[in-house]
Amino acid sequence: MAAPSDCKPITGAGGVITAVAPASLAATLGLQPGDTVVAVGAQRLRDVIDYRFAIAEAQITLHIRTAAGATQTHTVTKDPDADLGLTFADPLFDRLRTCTNKCPFCFLTQMPKGFRKTLYLKDDDYRLSFLYHNFVTFTNLSEADWERIAEQRLSPLHISVHATDPFWRAVMLGKGDLPDVCAQIRRLGALGITVHTQLVICPGANDGAVLEQSLADLIALYPTVQSIAVVPVGLTKYRFDGSRPSTLKAAIQVHEQAEWREPTEVGQPLWEAVNESAPLHDPALGFCARLGAATAIPLRCFTGAEAAAIIDQIAPLGASLRTRLGTTLVYPSDEFYLLAERRLPPAKHYDAMPQYGNGVGMVRDFLDVWARERRRLPVRLPHPTSLGLVCGTLMAPLMAQVAVRLNEIEGLTAQVVAVPNQFFGETVTVSGLLTAQDVLPALIAAGCARALLPRVMFDYQGERTLDDYDLPRIAAATGLPVACAGDPAELVRYVRALTRTDGH
Repeated sequence: MAAPSDCKPITGAGGVITAVAPASLAATLGLQPGDTVVAVGAQRLRDVIDYRFAIAEAQITLHIRTAAGATQTHTVTKDPDADLGLTFADPLFDRLRTCTNKCPFCFLTQMPKGFRKTLYLKDDDYRLSFLYHNFVTFTNLSEADWERIAEQRLSPLHISVHATDPFWRAVMLGKGDLPDVCAQIRRLGALGITVHTQLVICPGANDGAVLEQSLADLIALYPTVQSIAVVPVGLTKYRFDGSRPSTLKAAIQVHEQAEWREPTEVGQPLWEAVNESAPLHDPALGFCARLGAATAIPLRCFTGAEAAAIIDQIAPLGASLRTRLGTTLVYPSDEFYLLAERRLPPAKHYDAMPQYGNGVGMVRDFLDVWARERRRLPVRLPHPTSLGLVCGTLMAPLMAQVAVRLNEIEGLTAQVVAVPNQFFGETVTVSGLLTAQDVLPALIAAGCARALLPRVMFDYQGERTLDDYDLPRIAAATGLPVACAGDPAELVRYVRALTRTDGH
């Protein structure tokens, strides 16, 4: 999930500059890192969207507050499409809009304490949906937000639906009085805004008939709805700091404890009933109490057989849509295929891979790029070496295929180092949630001479793991040369580079 890089620079009074491109318009004006762009003309800047919108003119006036506190005004004549060359500390210049839903599977409630602050940002901000493809729920929009979406044509947007049925969407978001998400999507369509949607599925809850209805409702909203990803719930051992609620009800109730309630969460109805003897339809009851037995469903991960059932439910529908609409439109995430040990569809099934960042089509892309890039592997290495290919347990079978081919190279011994996730719990199997604390002992035990780590276990800049290790620190702790690769092309480049080393 993309999010603001840091909370500290968000002042609500313009964008703080972190970099000025050499020879840019901003550089000719003498703007410096630490200066703040407060407004462009009469437009006070709430975020980088306002900034981009405001500078798309032939003549603009910049209002600047310097790092020393002085004010400056610059009038610039330029091509309307020309950029000024500024990079900001954060895309949002005012406050991040946080989430006040009580989703029982919310991943941010499943993080242990003590990590860097940005990992706990519980955002539900439609602007980040536009800028970074974050999925948001659209449960906190004002009419002013709708007017801005229309004025600035913020398209596409990314919406977490989870269920279109009002009752089941209320269960999955953990609160009532929700806007009709289908009506919201229709309104976006009338504005010319397209959307990508996701359904995070919990077994026994919003799967089965509920999923069938959700898919039918969203498909009916095509072409406003451009894609529908169906994603399995992910659970860690740190759910709500280790309380590990076993049911949807218990997870929603933990959300309502004071330490988990957001500061902006005012006046939301709690679970507890005012009158325990009242009928479930009685408005005197808290919202979640009115949900009744439906929320007693166990909160758990999918089994392989259940993952196969999801594929069998969705795949024929996608095939039919390709014939009828020319697009598959609805996609089970890669994790379902890996859990079910099913062959992944060909690349054309994923169209333009609109939900790649949501884990839909990544594995197919990996396999196809590997099939192409493997031809560029060397025949031999000048010095024998062994290489550990680190990954989460979910990707281990696919990485084993890579290792087989690498072992055909004379002088190279490759092995897969599949790392069980002790830190988050072994139900977490993806490579992107590996921590160095788990990788280090696995690498040392593997006994390889060098190691290649998955780039997805590092942050956006490719520098730090979730537990704040960088590559030099991992190398020092293991005594091994380590590198990372984000795709098969990088892996092949790494192996080819071994033909030019001295073997150390």
